[in-house]
Amino acid sequence: MNTTLLKFISLNLTLVSFAIHAEEPKANLDAHVHGVSELMIVAEDNALEIQFKSPAMNLVGFEHQATSSKDLKAVEKAASTLRQHDSLLLMSNANCKLTNTSVDLSKIVDTEHHDNDHDSSSSNHEHAHNDNDDSHHNHDENHSEIMVTYKYHCQDSTSLPSITVNLFEFFTGIEEINTMWVNQTGQGAITLRHNNRIINF
Repeated sequence: MNTTLLKFISLNLTLVSFAIHAEEPKANLDAHVHGVSELMIVAEDNALEIQFKSPAMNLVGFEHQATSSKDLKAVEKAASTLRQHDSLLLMSNANCKLTNTSVDLSKIVDTEHHDNDHDSSSSNHEHAHNDNDDSHHNHDENHSEIMVTYKYHCQDSTSLPSITVNLFEFFTGIEEINTMWVNQTGQGAITLRHNNRIINF
């Protein structure tokens, strides 16, 4: 829908402005901050879409490509947890049914590389993992993010009064979630924290 597209554009522009004012002036739009994630919510008629984006560090503890069995298990665990929408996002008086969940791990898991090197010795992978601790050299490592999109069908998405976000309980690396929302009656922004995790519309 054109109106939905315009709302997404408006929401993204507002989120960019929110992030610019929240972070240091020197931060560029490509930068991300460990401990800080983003949540965008768009509601229109019967459709509700929630997009969660986070530096991989917050969710799996690293940002390099996962190749060792230890790293891959961490990614699989995070992906499994992120699919538990009913535990992560508690909707009050919801009447909303999940229709689709998309977990984008492409920045952290190179599936083709992993398949080809599955039988390779783990020593090189572990070495790369250890060297990553002071990694400022690899541009991709410094910008690895995981994105999740939840789509719901609701009786009336704009009547949803609040959402309680429990991501903090499952991912201890998350300290703040910069949240933006928009529906047919308005839009708003809030920074969620451990002790303040409810979005009131």
